[in-house]
Amino acid sequence: MIWGQYRACCRSESKMKIRTFLILCFASVAFADDFKAIDGKEYKNVTVSRVEPDGIVLKSSSGISKVYFTELPKAVQERFHYDAANAAAYSSEQAAGQMALQNQQAELRRKLAEENNKYWTGQEPPDQQNKLPAPAAAVTGRGQQVEVISHGAQVDINKHLALGNVTVVDFYADWCPACKWLSPHLEQMASSDPEIAVRKIDIVNWKTAVARQYHIGSIPQVNVYNRGGRLVGTVVGGDVDKIKSYVAQAKTSG
Repeated sequence: MIWGQYRACCRSESKMKIRTFLILCFASVAFADDFKAIDGKEYKNVTVSRVEPDGIVLKSSSGISKVYFTELPKAVQERFHYDAANAAAYSSEQAAGQMALQNQQAELRRKLAEENNKYWTGQEPPDQQNKLPAPAAAVTGRGQQVEVISHGAQVDINKHLALGNVTVVDFYADWCPACKWLSPHLEQMASSDPEIAVRKIDIVNWKTAVARQYHIGSIPQVNVYNRGGRLVGTVVGGDVDKIKSYVAQAKTSG
């Protein structure tokens, strides 16, 4: 009887220790904190929304950023149990997955181009031609009012600018709450003003080709280009008023 009570007590104590450990782990992720990178860059009043093998994803009022463990002091690395070997394996896996995605997208674009070419050159049978949707109507001078121009792959923004109008380029990701909040505001700007076009770039994750190409460290990020294609300003975070201010400036600066 006494031995059974002793074992029950030990199990209860063990469970309590596990619960305490889990609470402490989640607390380290959930509470606001400050971080300072080894290059001196500071991240104040942020929460760790996700811990990945190669870094931590920080969430603040202005958006989401990922900071790699190699950019952080050893104390922070130890706090989040950083392991260089695991990080390297994770990075390789992410790169392989992104390469496969880019190949898939390239093949899809190739097939679409072939189908469009057959359609416009009259090589497609009449019954197939009737099934193809009519080309979307575009506002003169700006093309589509809203267009996604990349899903992680490198892209030349200059080739997608609506010259003669103002172009708003939105760097975003589907998993970013601030991006989801901002997106309707940008689309409403484009739909209500024929002088504005929105081009969207889905970074997918922090290590994609397009994220590295444009050195994206926080999202949402919005670039505003004037009528002549010159960058007027960049807004990191969901500051709609600041974006509108740059748009107004872009309308008169080129």
